[in-house]
Amino acid sequence: MSAPLECPKRKEMRKALRSLENHIKALEPDHQIEIGSAEIDQIRFLPMVLDESSEDRPAFFTLLDGTYLPTPNDQYDQEHEEEYLPHDSISEECRDPRTCAQAIDIYWSKYLSHYSVIDQPPGGEIVWSSIPLFRSSVYKEKVLWRHNYPEFGLYDIQQVTEGPYAHLKATIYNNLNADDGHLLQGEMLLILRLMLAHMRRSRYIDHMVVPVMVFSLMGPQHARVIEAYPEGHTIVVRPTKLYDLRTKDEATLKLFAQWYFGEPRAPTGTSQ
Repeated sequence: MSAPLECPKRKEMRKALRSLENHIKALEPDHQIEIGSAEIDQIRFLPMVLDESSEDRPAFFTLLDGTYLPTPNDQYDQEHEEEYLPHDSISEECRDPRTCAQAIDIYWSKYLSHYSVIDQPPGGEIVWSSIPLFRSSVYKEKVLWRHNYPEFGLYDIQQVTEGPYAHLKATIYNNLNADDGHLLQGEMLLILRLMLAHMRRSRYIDHMVVPVMVFSLMGPQHARVIEAYPEGHTIVVRPTKLYDLRTKDEATLKLFAQWYFGEPRAPTGTSQ
């Protein structure tokens, strides 16, 4: 059976997204894009909160019922021999943003893995699976990691295992401090490059929407969640506020995990 053909409208959309990627790549590496501004007319900013009952909830993703996840409290840490590394415990000479982001991920990734390896109860099944980046022909290390300052890259990337769902989730990092009023160049480049790579796969050739949710870690040990999706020749970008994780915030870590494991809200295409 021959591979399905891509429609002209989708080709034009990918061309526009590549043009946007090139524009952002040409900015200074430490450039920060003002949220809500018309600085880049191909980006449309909308608000987002991690509250399923809010009108500003994620548009393409749901959250896992919190009763399925343990609370990462002191008892949890003792049972699993885990320890969260607070900002003040990192020596001053090592408190660069990348090290502080990594301190979050060390705890975060282990917390996620404990749920991933158990037998999920009915209703709490995981529909996501890791993409083997280094065996993939579309996800390229040279564009998903920048090793020169200010570095950025991926800690993990997840796709929906089966069905007509072009959704992606990823945990990313940037070696910069951030604030609520701006997005980092590395955040936007990673979102666009993941989206464009996913659109190249034949499985999603009939999907006009590729929704991406990233859990973005940066200095000074802060994090936020960003949902992004193409809308014609523009991209809609929906960042949450920054969450301060310089000390362990049990509620935030659990809330992030609920959205990390939550299912897609609806299909994005017709492929099976």
